Amino acid sequence: MKIAFVGKGGSGKTTLSSLFIRHLAATGAPVVAVDADINQHLGPALGMEEAGGGRTTSDG
Repeated sequence: MKIAFVGKGGSGKTTLSSLFIRHLAATGAPVVAVDADINQHLGPALGMEEAGGGRTTSDG
């Protein structure tokens, strides 16, 4: 299944995406999240820290 959140700037796409991703992960579903926005904030919204080179890491 592929799901995309689209809309104008400031419409809450990152917030909605991060909440949905956390919900799916909590139910045990495998999740791959891709932030294609020029201002990438999905990683930090999911609690990830920048690791250099634009990549993010998480403890799991």
